[in-house]
Amino acid sequence: MKKIVSILLYLLTINAFSLELQSKEVSTNHTDIHYYQTTPDKAKQDLIMLTGIGTTANFWPRDFILFLSEKYNLYILDYRGINTSQPLKNIDFTIKDLARDTNDFIKIKKLKNVSLLGWSMGGSVALQSVFDDKKLFKSLLLISPALPEENYKEPKKLQEKPNFRISEDIYNYVFTNNIYSYRPKQLKGEIKRFIDPTIDKLFPGSKIYATQKIALKNWMENKENVYNFKRITTPTTIFLAKNDVILDYNLNQDTINELKDKSTLNVIYFTNSGHAIDWEYPQKLANLINNLY
Repeated sequence: MKKIVSILLYLLTINAFSLELQSKEVSTNHTDIHYYQTTPDKAKQDLIMLTGIGTTANFWPRDFILFLSEKYNLYILDYRGINTSQPLKNIDFTIKDLARDTNDFIKIKKLKNVSLLGWSMGGSVALQSVFDDKKLFKSLLLISPALPEENYKEPKKLQEKPNFRISEDIYNYVFTNNIYSYRPKQLKGEIKRFIDPTIDKLFPGSKIYATQKIALKNWMENKENVYNFKRITTPTTIFLAKNDVILDYNLNQDTINELKDKSTLNVIYFTNSGHAIDWEYPQKLANLINNLY
């Protein structure tokens, strides 16, 4: 039995790494947007994926993408200018700007009844996208999202300024903070799961990260966003990790409890999981998503 399971896992790994992703760009709002796209299939629904703070589209694990692609045509977006040849120094990264890019992308690609998936800061961008033009979306899927808060307090992890000597330090720091069960001996295997593990294609750099932190803080403490979240009508599912050391899931729960119409919302909890649920439970999470809407 163990041998059969091992063979199945081995075959799964091969399939996950052989998933075909097309790297493309579009231009909108005077900026270039890089994105990955799975091979289009008219029988499948469309899903846009938005990544977290300080990461790029390459951060998503390939096995998670593979499982999602069973149901969805995937559009895995980078934020404006990132992983393009466009200079980043004069680009605004407010959550409102990123949401406008997302909605314009949908219109440019002529997508219909889109589901929108956001992880971490990507959850904030996804929410703002819905606030701005809810008719574009069929459903909203939020993994460990940064939700607006009545009494915002910056997470301790976002206050840290780690000192990295070598690239392995960066990987280990990121994995330790995002994966509950992570140990450095797992590094080699985990790196292979990135779409592209190259450091400068995986992380946009400290200046962009600092800019995104300010933008995220401003959005989370904005009372208008709290108001809009309380009145959201788009079918929404939130996945929360009880061992998240980056965002306190209890604070998210406080915001969720304020929702006016709870019939639009579904909350699913993961125990023994850190901030990046998709890294720890790729198949379980994808199966849940694929069977929701």
